Amino acid sequence: MKKTLHLALSQYEPIPLSLQGANAEEAKQVIELDVASLYHHYYQDSYETAPPDPNPALFEHTSFLMPGVEFRFQANGLGASTNAKRNRSSELGQAFCRWFLYEHLGLKYFAHMDSMVGASRSDLHGYTVERAAPGDMPDYLCSDGAGTVVLAEAKGRYTSVSFKSKEFSSWRQQFTRVRVLDARKKPVRVKGHIVATRFATEYQSAIQTKLYAEDPSTEGQEPISMDTAALLSRHVAASHYADVLVKLDQPLLAHAIRRSIRLDDLLGIPVTIWRFAFGDFEHEFVGGYYARDTAQPLIDFKDGHISRRSSDPFRLGVHSGTFVGLDLSVFKRLVDAARNNRPLGDLPEIEPLRDVYSGLSMLRDGSVIGPLQMFIPDRFARF
Repeated sequence: MKKTLHLALSQYEPIPLSLQGANAEEAKQVIELDVASLYHHYYQDSYETAPPDPNPALFEHTSFLMPGVEFRFQANGLGASTNAKRNRSSELGQAFCRWFLYEHLGLKYFAHMDSMVGASRSDLHGYTVERAAPGDMPDYLCSDGAGTVVLAEAKGRYTSVSFKSKEFSSWRQQFTRVRVLDARKKPVRVKGHIVATRFATEYQSAIQTKLYAEDPSTEGQEPISMDTAALLSRHVAASHYADVLVKLDQPLLAHAIRRSIRLDDLLGIPVTIWRFAFGDFEHEFVGGYYARDTAQPLIDFKDGHISRRSSDPFRLGVHSGTFVGLDLSVFKRLVDAARNNRPLGDLPEIEPLRDVYSGLSMLRDGSVIGPLQMFIPDRFARF
Protein backbone atom coordinates (compact mmCIF):
# COMPACT_ATOMS: atom_id res chain seq x y z
CA MET A 1 0.00 0.00 0.00
CA LYS A 2 1.36 3.41 -0.95
CA LYS A 3 0.41 6.72 0.65
CA THR A 4 1.64 10.28 0.24
CA LEU A 5 2.78 12.85 2.78
CA HIS A 6 4.06 16.39 2.55
CA LEU A 7 7.71 17.32 3.22
CA ALA A 8 9.65 20.24 4.69
CA LEU A 9 13.45 20.29 4.94
CA SER A 10 15.79 22.59 6.86
CA GLN A 11 19.60 22.86 6.63
CA TYR A 12 20.06 20.04 4.13
CA GLU A 13 22.93 21.02 1.86
CA PRO A 14 22.89 19.37 -0.55
CA ILE A 15 19.34 18.09 -0.67
CA PRO A 16 19.37 14.27 -0.88
CA LEU A 17 18.93 13.14 -4.47
CA SER A 18 15.69 11.22 -3.83
CA LEU A 19 14.16 14.36 -2.29
CA GLN A 20 15.17 16.83 -4.99
CA GLY A 21 12.35 18.49 -6.88
CA ALA A 22 12.60 20.40 -10.14
CA ASN A 23 16.30 21.10 -9.49
CA ALA A 24 19.06 20.30 -6.99
CA GLU A 25 18.29 23.37 -4.86
CA GLU A 26 14.59 22.62 -4.51
CA ALA A 27 13.06 19.84 -2.40
CA LYS A 28 9.96 17.88 -3.28
CA GLN A 29 6.81 19.01 -1.54
CA VAL A 30 5.16 15.57 -1.54
CA ILE A 31 6.82 12.15 -1.18
CA GLU A 32 5.53 8.58 -1.36
CA LEU A 33 5.36 6.22 1.62
CA ASP A 34 5.32 2.42 1.49
CA VAL A 35 3.15 1.40 4.44
CA ALA A 36 4.61 -2.14 4.67
CA SER A 37 8.11 -0.67 4.98
CA LEU A 38 6.85 1.77 7.62
CA TYR A 39 5.39 -1.16 9.56
CA HIS A 40 8.69 -3.05 9.29
CA HIS A 41 10.50 -0.17 10.99
CA TYR A 42 7.68 0.19 13.52
CA TYR A 43 7.88 -3.51 14.45
CA GLN A 44 11.67 -3.48 14.75
CA ASP A 45 11.57 -0.38 16.92
CA SER A 46 8.56 -1.02 19.16
CA TYR A 47 8.68 -4.74 19.97
CA GLU A 48 11.20 -7.20 21.36
CA THR A 49 9.91 -10.79 21.28
CA ALA A 50 6.25 -9.97 20.70
CA PRO A 51 4.87 -11.31 17.41
CA PRO A 52 4.06 -8.91 14.59
CA ASP A 53 0.29 -8.99 14.98
CA PRO A 54 -1.09 -8.50 12.43
CA ASN A 55 1.16 -8.85 9.39
CA PRO A 56 2.34 -5.88 7.33
CA ALA A 57 -0.56 -6.23 4.91
CA LEU A 58 -2.82 -5.46 7.86
CA PHE A 59 -0.61 -2.94 9.70
CA GLU A 60 -2.55 -2.17 12.87
CA HIS A 61 -2.78 1.51 12.00
CA THR A 62 -4.03 1.08 8.43
CA SER A 63 -7.56 0.25 9.51
CA PHE A 64 -7.74 3.76 10.98
CA LEU A 65 -6.59 5.49 7.80
CA MET A 66 -8.92 7.33 5.46
CA PRO A 67 -9.37 5.85 1.99
CA GLY A 68 -7.44 7.65 -0.68
CA VAL A 69 -3.81 8.28 -1.45
CA GLU A 70 -2.84 10.66 1.37
CA PHE A 71 -1.80 9.49 4.83
CA ARG A 72 -4.70 10.71 7.01
CA PHE A 73 -6.36 9.16 10.06
CA GLN A 74 -10.09 8.74 10.51
CA ALA A 75 -11.96 10.89 13.05
CA ASN A 76 -9.56 12.47 15.58
CA GLY A 77 -6.69 10.00 15.18
CA LEU A 78 -5.36 7.03 17.13
CA GLY A 79 -6.45 6.73 20.76
CA ALA A 80 -9.52 7.54 22.81
CA SER A 81 -7.72 9.80 25.29
CA THR A 82 -5.03 12.48 25.13
CA ASN A 83 -2.43 10.19 26.73
CA ALA A 84 -3.26 7.32 24.36
CA LYS A 85 -3.00 9.60 21.34
CA ARG A 86 0.30 11.03 22.59
CA ASN A 87 1.85 7.59 23.16
CA ARG A 88 0.75 6.16 19.84
CA SER A 89 1.74 9.21 17.85
CA SER A 90 5.17 9.11 19.51
CA GLU A 91 5.68 5.44 18.55
CA LEU A 92 4.54 6.10 15.00
CA GLY A 93 6.74 9.19 14.81
CA GLN A 94 9.77 7.01 15.58
CA ALA A 95 8.80 4.63 12.78
CA PHE A 96 8.49 7.58 10.36
CA CYS A 97 11.92 8.81 11.46
CA ARG A 98 13.59 5.45 10.84
CA TRP A 99 11.77 5.02 7.52
CA PHE A 100 12.81 8.50 6.32
CA LEU A 101 16.47 8.10 7.28
CA TYR A 102 16.56 4.62 5.73
CA GLU A 103 14.82 5.48 2.47
CA HIS A 104 16.27 8.91 1.75
CA LEU A 105 19.54 9.30 3.67
CA GLY A 106 21.05 5.85 3.24
CA LEU A 107 21.04 4.87 6.91
CA LYS A 108 20.80 1.15 7.54
CA TYR A 109 21.29 0.40 11.24
CA PHE A 110 19.54 1.95 14.25
CA ALA A 111 20.51 1.68 17.92
CA HIS A 112 18.46 3.15 20.75
CA MET A 113 20.49 5.78 22.56
CA ASP A 114 19.88 4.27 26.00
CA SER A 115 21.70 1.10 24.86
CA MET A 116 24.70 3.13 23.66
CA VAL A 117 25.33 5.59 26.48
CA GLY A 118 27.92 4.29 28.91
CA ALA A 119 28.25 0.95 27.12
CA SER A 120 31.42 -0.95 27.94
CA ARG A 121 32.72 -3.34 25.29
CA SER A 122 36.08 -4.81 24.47
CA ASP A 123 36.04 -3.47 20.90
CA LEU A 124 35.31 0.20 21.65
CA HIS A 125 39.04 1.06 21.62
CA GLY A 126 38.65 4.01 23.92
CA TYR A 127 35.77 5.94 22.42
CA THR A 128 32.75 6.70 24.58
CA VAL A 129 29.14 7.79 24.15
CA GLU A 130 28.11 9.66 27.29
CA ARG A 131 25.40 11.87 28.69
CA ALA A 132 26.53 15.51 28.81
CA ALA A 133 23.58 17.03 30.72
CA PRO A 134 20.29 16.01 32.38
CA GLY A 135 17.18 15.79 30.25
CA ASP A 136 16.05 14.02 27.11
CA MET A 137 18.67 12.88 24.61
CA PRO A 138 18.22 12.02 20.92
CA ASP A 139 16.44 8.72 20.29
CA TYR A 140 18.97 6.97 18.06
CA LEU A 141 22.53 6.54 17.01
CA CYS A 142 22.44 5.41 13.36
CA SER A 143 24.89 4.07 10.80
CA ASP A 144 24.94 3.58 7.04
CA GLY A 145 27.06 0.44 7.41
CA ALA A 146 30.01 2.05 5.66
CA GLY A 147 31.49 4.03 8.57
CA THR A 148 29.14 7.01 8.80
CA VAL A 149 27.30 7.59 12.08
CA VAL A 150 24.61 10.15 12.92
CA LEU A 151 22.28 10.98 15.79
CA ALA A 152 18.52 11.16 15.29
CA GLU A 153 15.57 12.51 17.23
CA ALA A 154 12.02 11.44 16.32
CA LYS A 155 8.74 13.21 17.04
CA GLY A 156 5.13 12.42 16.14
CA ARG A 157 2.21 14.68 16.99
CA TYR A 158 -1.15 16.06 15.89
CA THR A 159 -0.44 19.67 16.79
CA SER A 160 1.41 22.24 14.71
CA VAL A 161 5.10 21.78 13.83
CA SER A 162 7.40 24.58 12.72
CA PHE A 163 11.17 24.94 12.42
CA LYS A 164 10.82 28.32 14.22
CA SER A 165 8.72 27.02 17.11
CA LYS A 166 9.82 26.73 20.75
CA GLU A 167 9.26 22.97 20.55
CA PHE A 168 11.68 22.56 17.68
CA SER A 169 14.22 24.67 19.56
CA SER A 170 13.87 22.36 22.57
CA TRP A 171 14.38 19.32 20.33
CA ARG A 172 17.63 20.84 19.08
CA GLN A 173 18.79 21.14 22.68
CA GLN A 174 18.64 17.37 23.06
CA PHE A 175 21.73 17.10 20.86
CA THR A 176 23.70 19.08 23.44
CA ARG A 177 22.98 16.45 26.12
CA VAL A 178 25.01 13.67 24.55
CA ARG A 179 28.69 13.57 23.65
CA VAL A 180 30.86 11.25 21.63
CA LEU A 181 34.43 11.13 22.93
CA ASP A 182 37.27 9.78 20.83
CA ALA A 183 40.17 7.68 22.14
CA ARG A 184 41.82 10.88 23.47
CA LYS A 185 38.60 11.64 25.40
CA LYS A 186 38.01 14.69 23.22
CA PRO A 187 34.38 15.47 22.24
CA VAL A 188 33.81 15.21 18.49
CA ARG A 189 30.99 16.62 16.37
CA VAL A 190 28.45 14.13 15.05
CA LYS A 191 25.92 14.90 12.37
CA GLY A 192 22.30 14.74 13.52
CA HIS A 193 18.74 14.68 12.21
CA ILE A 194 15.45 15.79 13.74
CA VAL A 195 12.47 14.13 12.04
CA ALA A 196 9.07 15.35 13.24
CA THR A 197 5.83 14.15 11.68
CA ARG A 198 2.52 15.94 12.06
CA PHE A 199 -0.43 13.63 11.49
CA ALA A 200 -3.57 14.84 9.76
CA THR A 201 -7.05 13.59 10.66
CA GLU A 202 -10.47 13.42 9.08
CA TYR A 203 -11.65 16.39 11.16
CA GLN A 204 -8.67 18.54 10.10
CA SER A 205 -9.34 18.68 6.39
CA ALA A 206 -7.14 21.76 5.90
CA ILE A 207 -4.10 19.99 7.41
CA GLN A 208 -1.89 17.46 5.61
CA THR A 209 0.32 14.84 7.20
CA LYS A 210 3.74 16.44 6.90
CA LEU A 211 7.27 15.34 7.74
CA TYR A 212 9.71 18.02 8.94
CA ALA A 213 13.41 17.14 8.85
CA GLU A 214 16.38 19.21 10.04
CA ASP A 215 20.11 18.55 10.21
CA PRO A 216 21.74 19.74 13.49
CA SER A 217 25.01 18.50 15.05
CA THR A 218 26.28 17.68 18.53
CA GLU A 219 28.76 19.97 20.20
CA GLY A 220 32.40 19.03 19.77
CA GLN A 221 35.83 20.41 19.07
CA GLU A 222 36.31 18.76 15.69
CA PRO A 223 34.44 16.46 13.28
CA ILE A 224 34.42 12.79 14.14
CA SER A 225 37.39 10.98 12.60
CA MET A 226 37.00 8.13 10.14
CA ASP A 227 38.54 5.67 12.61
CA THR A 228 36.20 6.65 15.45
CA ALA A 229 33.21 6.67 13.11
CA ALA A 230 34.05 3.21 11.78
CA LEU A 231 34.33 1.73 15.28
CA LEU A 232 31.14 3.41 16.41
CA SER A 233 29.38 2.23 13.25
CA ARG A 234 30.22 -1.38 14.14
CA HIS A 235 28.79 -0.85 17.60
CA VAL A 236 25.54 0.52 16.13
CA ALA A 237 25.29 -2.44 13.73
CA ALA A 238 25.84 -4.87 16.62
CA SER A 239 23.04 -3.30 18.66
CA HIS A 240 20.77 -3.28 15.61
CA TYR A 241 21.30 -6.95 14.80
CA ALA A 242 21.01 -7.98 18.43
CA ASP A 243 17.47 -6.57 18.39
CA VAL A 244 16.72 -8.48 15.16
CA LEU A 245 18.09 -11.74 16.59
CA VAL A 246 15.95 -11.50 19.72
CA LYS A 247 12.87 -11.51 17.47
CA LEU A 248 14.19 -14.69 15.83
CA ASP A 249 14.39 -16.53 19.19
CA GLN A 250 18.19 -16.33 19.26
CA PRO A 251 18.84 -14.68 22.66
CA LEU A 252 22.32 -16.20 23.19
CA LEU A 253 23.57 -15.10 19.79
CA ALA A 254 21.97 -11.69 20.32
CA HIS A 255 23.75 -11.28 23.66
CA ALA A 256 27.12 -12.29 22.19
CA ILE A 257 26.75 -9.81 19.32
CA ARG A 258 25.51 -6.98 21.52
CA ARG A 259 28.29 -7.37 24.12
CA SER A 260 31.07 -8.48 21.76
CA ILE A 261 31.76 -11.67 23.69
CA ARG A 262 32.65 -15.09 22.34
CA LEU A 263 29.86 -17.66 21.99
CA ASP A 264 31.06 -21.07 23.12
CA ASP A 265 31.30 -23.75 20.45
CA LEU A 266 29.26 -26.12 22.61
CA LEU A 267 26.25 -23.87 22.31
CA GLY A 268 24.71 -24.96 19.02
CA ILE A 269 22.39 -22.71 17.04
CA PRO A 270 19.59 -24.73 15.41
CA VAL A 271 17.68 -22.88 12.68
CA THR A 272 15.24 -23.45 9.85
CA ILE A 273 16.24 -22.08 6.46
CA TRP A 274 13.43 -20.71 4.29
CA ARG A 275 13.00 -19.49 0.74
CA PHE A 276 10.39 -17.56 -1.17
CA ALA A 277 7.37 -19.53 -2.35
CA PHE A 278 7.15 -17.59 -5.60
CA GLY A 279 9.26 -16.16 -8.36
CA ASP A 280 12.89 -16.85 -9.17
CA PHE A 281 14.34 -15.09 -6.16
CA GLU A 282 17.53 -16.56 -4.72
CA HIS A 283 17.31 -15.18 -1.19
CA GLU A 284 17.43 -17.68 1.67
CA PHE A 285 16.46 -16.75 5.20
CA VAL A 286 16.86 -17.93 8.75
CA GLY A 287 13.57 -17.43 10.54
CA GLY A 288 10.15 -18.70 11.48
CA TYR A 289 6.56 -17.64 11.79
CA TYR A 290 4.22 -16.22 14.36
CA ALA A 291 0.53 -17.17 14.34
CA ARG A 292 -2.48 -16.71 16.56
CA ASP A 293 -5.76 -18.51 17.24
CA THR A 294 -4.25 -21.95 16.79
CA ALA A 295 -2.56 -24.42 19.13
CA GLN A 296 -1.24 -26.65 16.34
CA PRO A 297 1.58 -26.29 13.82
CA LEU A 298 0.54 -24.67 10.56
CA ILE A 299 3.30 -26.43 8.58
CA ASP A 300 4.69 -29.98 8.52
CA PHE A 301 8.18 -30.48 7.06
CA LYS A 302 9.13 -34.12 6.65
CA ASP A 303 11.53 -35.87 4.26
CA GLY A 304 11.99 -32.66 2.33
CA HIS A 305 8.26 -32.22 1.75
CA ILE A 306 6.00 -29.65 3.31
CA SER A 307 2.28 -29.63 3.95
CA ARG A 308 0.07 -27.02 5.48
CA ARG A 309 -2.04 -28.38 8.31
CA SER A 310 -5.53 -27.72 9.53
CA SER A 311 -7.75 -29.75 11.87
CA ASP A 312 -10.70 -28.10 10.14
CA PRO A 313 -10.26 -28.36 6.35
CA PHE A 314 -13.38 -26.24 5.81
CA ARG A 315 -12.09 -23.25 7.78
CA LEU A 316 -10.40 -20.40 5.95
CA GLY A 317 -7.61 -18.31 7.44
CA VAL A 318 -6.03 -21.06 9.55
CA HIS A 319 -2.74 -20.75 7.69
CA SER A 320 -2.51 -17.00 8.17
CA GLY A 321 0.71 -16.39 10.05
CA THR A 322 3.53 -13.87 9.73
CA PHE A 323 7.03 -14.84 8.69
CA VAL A 324 10.00 -13.02 10.26
CA GLY A 325 13.48 -13.74 8.96
CA LEU A 326 17.03 -12.62 8.25
CA ASP A 327 19.07 -13.17 5.10
CA LEU A 328 21.17 -16.33 5.49
CA SER A 329 24.44 -14.67 4.41
CA VAL A 330 24.02 -12.00 7.08
CA PHE A 331 23.13 -14.61 9.72
CA LYS A 332 26.28 -16.60 8.88
CA ARG A 333 28.41 -13.48 9.28
CA LEU A 334 26.86 -12.79 12.69
CA VAL A 335 27.52 -16.36 13.83
CA ASP A 336 31.13 -16.13 12.64
CA ALA A 337 31.61 -12.89 14.60
CA ALA A 338 30.16 -14.46 17.76
CA ARG A 339 32.07 -17.74 17.48
CA ASN A 340 35.43 -16.05 16.89
CA ASN A 341 34.87 -12.83 18.87
CA ARG A 342 35.47 -10.75 15.75
CA PRO A 343 34.16 -7.27 14.94
CA LEU A 344 31.25 -7.32 12.55
CA GLY A 345 33.31 -5.52 9.91
CA ASP A 346 31.92 -5.35 6.41
CA LEU A 347 28.55 -7.08 6.36
CA PRO A 348 27.01 -8.35 3.12
CA GLU A 349 25.22 -5.79 0.98
CA ILE A 350 21.67 -7.06 0.56
CA GLU A 351 19.56 -5.96 -2.38
CA PRO A 352 16.00 -6.07 -1.05
CA LEU A 353 12.91 -6.96 -3.02
CA ARG A 354 10.60 -4.06 -3.74
CA ASP A 355 7.04 -3.73 -4.98
CA VAL A 356 6.41 -7.49 -4.97
CA TYR A 357 3.40 -7.40 -2.66
CA SER A 358 1.92 -4.70 -0.46
CA GLY A 359 2.29 -6.81 2.69
CA LEU A 360 5.91 -7.85 2.15
CA SER A 361 8.86 -5.77 3.34
CA MET A 362 12.56 -6.49 3.02
CA LEU A 363 15.27 -4.06 4.14
CA ARG A 364 18.93 -3.66 3.23
CA ASP A 365 19.95 -5.10 6.62
CA GLY A 366 18.63 -8.44 5.33
CA SER A 367 15.55 -8.57 7.54
CA VAL A 368 12.22 -9.56 6.01
CA ILE A 369 8.64 -9.69 7.22
CA GLY A 370 5.56 -10.86 5.38
CA PRO A 371 2.66 -13.33 5.16
CA LEU A 372 3.59 -16.94 5.93
CA GLN A 373 2.06 -18.15 2.67
CA MET A 374 4.84 -16.40 0.75
CA PHE A 375 7.64 -18.47 2.36
CA ILE A 376 8.55 -22.17 2.33
CA PRO A 377 10.79 -24.03 4.84
CA ASP A 378 13.64 -25.60 2.88
CA ARG A 379 15.88 -27.40 5.39
CA PHE A 380 17.16 -27.55 8.93
CA ALA A 381 20.67 -26.44 9.85
CA ARG A 382 22.86 -26.07 12.91
CA PHE A 383 25.60 -23.47 13.31
